[in-house]
Amino acid sequence: MADLLASLVRRQEPILLGELGGLLHMFGKASSEFLIANSAEGGATDSHQDLKHLGVLEPVLRSVLLRDRFTFMVSGVSETLAGDFTEFITKYKGTGPDSHLLRLFNTCHRMTSADEKGVVRRKQSISSMRIATPFGRTVRTIIANDIDNFRIKMSQDLAGALEEYLHGHMAVDGFRERAIQILRPGLSLGLGETREPANDVTLWAQSSGVASLYKSCLAATAMGCDPCPRTNAGWDYDRIQWRLLGIGWNGLAFLRRGRKAADILRRREIIETVREQLRGLLEVTYPVGNLFYADLNGAFFTFPGIDQDFAQALMREIAPELVRVIRAASDNELWPFFTLSRPRRTLTIIAREIRVREELAAAPCVAALLSAENEQPGDPSRLEQLLAPGPLLPVPRAKEEDVCPVCRFRSKPTVKDACQVCQDRRGGRQKNWLDRPDSETIWADEIADTNNRIALLTLRFDLSRWLSGEWFTTIFTQTFDEWFNGERMRRLRQNQQQWQRLERLLSPGSLRPDAATATGLLQHCVTDPSRDPGFKASLLRTFFEDIDVPQQQYQTHLENLRSRMDEDGTQPVTPDGLASLVFTQNSSPGRLARVWEAAQDFVTGLIDQLRDKVFSSRPVRLGFRTTAEVSGVEAGGTYRVAVPELDGGPLVVLALSSREFLTIDCLEKFRWPIDKKLNGVQAVRHALETSGIQSWRDEDTGEPIAGPIGVRVDPATQCYLPFAVLADSPAFSQVLLPASRIPDVLQTVLDLEDEHFGAVRGKLVIHASVLVAKRKFPLYALLEAGQQILNHQVFGEGSRQEIWFPADRHSDFYQYYPSEKPEDGRHRITKMVPLTAGLQYWLTNGYFDFDFLGGTVDRHRLQYKAACPPLRPTVTYGWLQPRPIPLFRLREMFVIWTLLCKVGPTQRHQIEAALTSKLEQWRAVGNESRVVFGSFARAVLHDAFGEKSWNAMSDQDRQLLQSSAVDGLLLDTIQFFEHVVKGEFAR
Repeated sequence: MADLLASLVRRQEPILLGELGGLLHMFGKASSEFLIANSAEGGATDSHQDLKHLGVLEPVLRSVLLRDRFTFMVSGVSETLAGDFTEFITKYKGTGPDSHLLRLFNTCHRMTSADEKGVVRRKQSISSMRIATPFGRTVRTIIANDIDNFRIKMSQDLAGALEEYLHGHMAVDGFRERAIQILRPGLSLGLGETREPANDVTLWAQSSGVASLYKSCLAATAMGCDPCPRTNAGWDYDRIQWRLLGIGWNGLAFLRRGRKAADILRRREIIETVREQLRGLLEVTYPVGNLFYADLNGAFFTFPGIDQDFAQALMREIAPELVRVIRAASDNELWPFFTLSRPRRTLTIIAREIRVREELAAAPCVAALLSAENEQPGDPSRLEQLLAPGPLLPVPRAKEEDVCPVCRFRSKPTVKDACQVCQDRRGGRQKNWLDRPDSETIWADEIADTNNRIALLTLRFDLSRWLSGEWFTTIFTQTFDEWFNGERMRRLRQNQQQWQRLERLLSPGSLRPDAATATGLLQHCVTDPSRDPGFKASLLRTFFEDIDVPQQQYQTHLENLRSRMDEDGTQPVTPDGLASLVFTQNSSPGRLARVWEAAQDFVTGLIDQLRDKVFSSRPVRLGFRTTAEVSGVEAGGTYRVAVPELDGGPLVVLALSSREFLTIDCLEKFRWPIDKKLNGVQAVRHALETSGIQSWRDEDTGEPIAGPIGVRVDPATQCYLPFAVLADSPAFSQVLLPASRIPDVLQTVLDLEDEHFGAVRGKLVIHASVLVAKRKFPLYALLEAGQQILNHQVFGEGSRQEIWFPADRHSDFYQYYPSEKPEDGRHRITKMVPLTAGLQYWLTNGYFDFDFLGGTVDRHRLQYKAACPPLRPTVTYGWLQPRPIPLFRLREMFVIWTLLCKVGPTQRHQIEAALTSKLEQWRAVGNESRVVFGSFARAVLHDAFGEKSWNAMSDQDRQLLQSSAVDGLLLDTIQFFEHVVKGEFAR
């Protein structure tokens, strides 16, 4: 077997140029002419394949030099384009391809854009043409003239970069990077398909999806492998397949080893560095594909669908280089391993491959092995082989050394609190922070609230059912009404003879726009296709808007549809499967990429809201100089200083030098007792200027450093953001926050969830948790607890339940929900029901949970029991086990707390004490006696609020208080607001 890596290196240039062709092939769709032509108003011709849209880029793309560099050897024959590079635009679809390389490209295009081709019908108005997310949220409105301006600018900039490359002033890898920088912003503002609901895939997402698949095909060609099967009749382009290569590690364990926020943030940066280095290797140096998915625990890349022997040989060659990069960047703390899917025509296998990766990452130290999916469909076993030996483990070499408590890997001098590597990481992160001290803080003392409490907010998206394509089978691409009243079906119905034939297929009078009619007619289409192909072709044609189904090609067309439903070719065409194909969305690579992008936008939006809204009024820190050098102080060290007569405890400061210091504490908790009007920053400033500093202690060891010294406080203050984003992946996000501000943050989360995912409630799962602890609680233990809470496989399961959200807020395409659980990873269209209040649907819930951690042992009570709904056995009120709480009930908690705040703390305490004591007393009573508890709870509430206040409440508020007292939510609300976060919120 030839040196596969060397082949990739030799053909790096044509592979990357082919990727450019993929990015440019629909460039003309970034034009007002295309948008107008495909709008409801019309008035223009769809000329997106016309080269006039290229402007100054056209002559550069026509360069013979460019075409000649795009050359491959196929079966000993040199293959290139028949014409020039503009053929990627003019010949990419239909019968246009006239060369082997373009026919490969045509298949890649069809795999990423043909999922709704000819099915979507609803055109948008040119005045309100929108880009949406796969979750139904409108992102922006397209302004036609702006698109033209962006296209012209892209054309000019790309022409200049391409000229530089062709004349040897820029290497091909530099040109690729520049081309992506030029094209991504502009193409992200356009659409490949303007009709709803296919307007969720941007022009960039679609073009880059095509480019990624094509890149893997070209990589296979470069290595001398067949990118698709070859028969005596020639290449079978319709059977091109791809693999997914996963590179995994235990990133969550890597993060939680950090002892300080700076440690954790630096570790997050290391994971990001590793990811970019892997992209450089697999996308450029050895270009096998592109990044498809990434989170804290690894990354997945598109990979050639070559034979197993070649795939494993390639992995044996490339794995040592990938392992070396990962270990070097992480100083041997990340232990990489690999997963490889079998060849498929779709990339929805990503969900299963993520599960495999998570199982491997859970092991403490995994060798650099390859876990490859079995090539036989239906066989769940995986083939494993070692690709690289593990690193040498360092051990302490002398009595003066022990294991570093941060990395738990390297040795360190016993007098130091961390090894040199961990110290350097912490110091480097401090230097980065000092460049932008007004941004997010890296100091937990500055994050702590006035009660010295910090809170860890953890968010988890469960996107598995979206990435597997399951939930896309519930999002419609055309409605039953649009099909039944469409022009083709209308012509068929208006023909008396054809109408009679339709009625004979079903019972008379039963023809209507619904699933039963659609599947009944499709049943006739798939039964004995060779019989009466003319009528069946006419009938099947009604389900498409653009695509024709000629009688002589009917069976071929049916076979093409079957291959899109069953890539293994083992299942027959079913009417239900065919109905799902023509009425619901399919998970193309571009759409899957947009799922991840939309979830990431939510996380980014939350961080923006924290910065701009929740913490719009920012706290400040003080800078000061001592009158003399402080002996024993080191630059970068943190110290607790005692300031005479300042209430609030010692003040934490950072040494910039032996005389320059910054406060890194929450100054709002300090008071000047002599003048009660002085508090917060004014109190600290006055105390320092008046009394100086009495003593200095090392923050980590508590050892005394120095004695009294005078201080001069800088007149200016520094504003900062009192939170730290420790992880920002949709799969797992963590933010360290002041505990008292958690209510405001949770309200922001709920508002954003409603804005971003209101159309897919019950389908898109977000889990949110809050853990509160004292400032001195070990950060590594807090992070570990944050990874444990709401982390159980039961949370991914669905159940039949009534909807908790309005039924009238969904568009035609998003209004259908399944009444039963999925079968074989998809929902049957005959089991889809429009949203109606009072009916039960198969839904998935997000959950909310919280706790206060008084000691490190408390994190072990974050355990769950599989049930419906899930249970947390360690939290009980008598017979009630109310946690975890469905996330949608978090809104009810805010309402309950608002109502409870109408009475004083004493009354709230009485309510809590009365309910909890009675629940404990009646723990063992039978269910029939528990109904009495409702009457008892009502009496307790009535007494606490008083006759007047209780009667003044609305019936809805009284009912909420009573029902929540019975199911435990009221007690959880008191526990959360009164005892855990101790915070106010904007009511």
